[in-house]
Amino acid sequence: MTRKTSWKTPLLALALAGLSLPAFAQDGATAPADTSNEANEAARNEALQQSDAVLADALAALEETANALKALEADKADEATAALERAIGKLEVTLAANPGLALAPVNVASSITDIQASPSEIIALRQEALRLMKDHQLQLARRLVTGLASEVTISTTYLPLGTYPLALKSAAALIASGDTETAIAVLGNALDTLVVIDTALPLPLLTAGMLVDEARELSEKPDRSDEENARLGALLDAIEAQVAKGEALEYGGAGAFDDIRAELEVVRAATSDGGSGEGLLDKLKALFGKVGRDHAAAAQ
Repeated sequence: MTRKTSWKTPLLALALAGLSLPAFAQDGATAPADTSNEANEAARNEALQQSDAVLADALAALEETANALKALEADKADEATAALERAIGKLEVTLAANPGLALAPVNVASSITDIQASPSEIIALRQEALRLMKDHQLQLARRLVTGLASEVTISTTYLPLGTYPLALKSAAALIASGDTETAIAVLGNALDTLVVIDTALPLPLLTAGMLVDEARELSEKPDRSDEENARLGALLDAIEAQVAKGEALEYGGAGAFDDIRAELEVVRAATSDGGSGEGLLDKLKALFGKVGRDHAAAAQ
């Protein structure tokens, strides 16, 4: 099985907009665990939805491959052939509907890595890692650097449509010729060609996007109550805290968050003393998207 890593821009923020968030202030630079879990689940659900069109047939083909192997091990060649025919049929349907598709998803899993440290602590760890590397202590530095992340990782397993159907047809031909041992080996090798692609989504950007969406509604509301003004202020503080964390973890190049910080100050000024207006946070949301896209491009 082959494993690859990629980066995705934080477009999932729109999908996360409807999630409720607990209040947390600026010195809580790390989002609460339940917020991270919500981001994790939402990211996983979007990945599943994007894969849904071909997931069922590809998964059925994989299951039928397993059925064929079980039948061969039980000396039931006819059952194995029938299972392979069903698998090939499923994949032919997928290819007919998606002629340019090279990889068909068969599974989506997700996990979170979220360092529980303030931005200043993260920067101190970075500096210590650099010092260790300058002292030729790479392995000691590696232990520090490994945990310097705050992201959701979506692991999608894919079936390669260019080679997998051919392997099934080859195995079926071998069964027809009576060479079941080679057929078993061919099917085993086919299963080893599954590809796992890990897509990393920076949590500070995802979380900030969720917070911006909630803050947007309040920023556009005239005649806010004192409680709503306090909530809006807390949300802007929380956005700033996520910016500080993303910057400390270098989810963006030098100065990547400068425009976001400047725009945050513009929003604070516009919403102070109960101020409101439509679209006050639109530019801020777009800036988060730009940082995500730039980071994704740099990481590829």
